Amino acid sequence: MTKEKGALRVAREIAKHIQEEKLMAGEKYLSEAEAIERYQVARGTLREALRHLQIQGVIEIRPGPKGGHFVADPTADNLASTIALLLQFSDATIESLIEARGSIEPGMAAMAAAHATEADIEAMDELLAEMEDSLGNYEAYYAVYMDLWDVLARSTRNAFFVFLSPALRNITWTAGIRPNERQRERALRNLQTVRDAVAKGDPEEAFQAMQLLERQFLATMREEYPREISKIVSWSDFGRRNASN
Repeated sequence: MTKEKGALRVAREIAKHIQEEKLMAGEKYLSEAEAIERYQVARGTLREALRHLQIQGVIEIRPGPKGGHFVADPTADNLASTIALLLQFSDATIESLIEARGSIEPGMAAMAAAHATEADIEAMDELLAEMEDSLGNYEAYYAVYMDLWDVLARSTRNAFFVFLSPALRNITWTAGIRPNERQRERALRNLQTVRDAVAKGDPEEAFQAMQLLERQFLATMREEYPREISKIVSWSDFGRRNASN
């Protein structure tokens, strides 16, 4: 067995151990000596395994006297990073990503309509009001806009959407598209329509409302941002996205 294959095997065993023991983010994991004893591997193999998990957002490695290996909390950024890297080496464009969103997100809206709670709807209402108040300020608007999509994804009660929706949106951001105020207002109105369908508990209406939103968004991108959406997805651009947050 090669070192890398051994490291991947150990990484999977560590992930399984964390899940089975229900270790929470922030909890300290085994020391290096304890982990070597448990998994019966060389120090180099263990460190390679931990680096795999660190990249995936499962383990945080802290240096210093109070450092060590700590359980971390993977986020949508970890998924976005992996997707961006794969898409880059497939020569996938931002436009192809937006097209995929147009197929995926109407289903997400339908699921939200089936599972959203009153608290979810109240959170959407608050965020939509904040979006309206911040239409003239792109940075403020965008922050609330992303929060709204997070609430919509969580309303599905489906972990896949909770990670996938913000991941795809974060990658799209790397194209450098910064919608003007008129475009932001249109997005707001469309999202209000989606909210209304979700609040009614009507999956079909929510599906259609999101489908219309996505179609209009793609049409706007093709008409007004053809250069930006023709870009190949770049993993390095995603890194700059993270650095700006």
